[in-house]
Amino acid sequence: MAMFFCKLALIALFLCSGLRAQSQTVTFVELAGLQKIEKRPVFILIQTSWCKYCGSMKHSMFKNPELSALLKLNFYVILLDAEEKQPINFAGRSFIYEPTGKNAGVHQLAKELGNVDGQISYPSVCFLNEKNEIIFQHAGYLNPAALKKVLISVSKISK
Repeated sequence: MAMFFCKLALIALFLCSGLRAQSQTVTFVELAGLQKIEKRPVFILIQTSWCKYCGSMKHSMFKNPELSALLKLNFYVILLDAEEKQPINFAGRSFIYEPTGKNAGVHQLAKELGNVDGQISYPSVCFLNEKNEIIFQHAGYLNPAALKKVLISVSKISK
């Protein structure tokens, strides 16, 4: 019986740790209300499900204690799937998925926020101020040390 409760406790701990990572993220719908409560810059990771660098960056954002703490304390975090098929209403506009081929396409919002020098690459990061204005963009993977430097720099210029 003790073994059963031990396994149950481990499962609960595992589930809670997954929920904790997800609870650090918000949606575009939630963002407007949150900004009314507390003004913060917004960190958007523009990613795709098939991109291994996107997965690696997302993993380090939530599993690296320093990065996770910086994000949680200083930013609202949004994970934007660049291939999201559902419309997204944000900043008074509606953005939709634009097919580019038979099984390919990109969401207008991903293009708007991730476009750096006329191109979008994955992953990309975009920082917005509380007025939803782009204050910093970076195209490509950031390792944990580089991401930490960017987070610190953006949090300083946003205050």
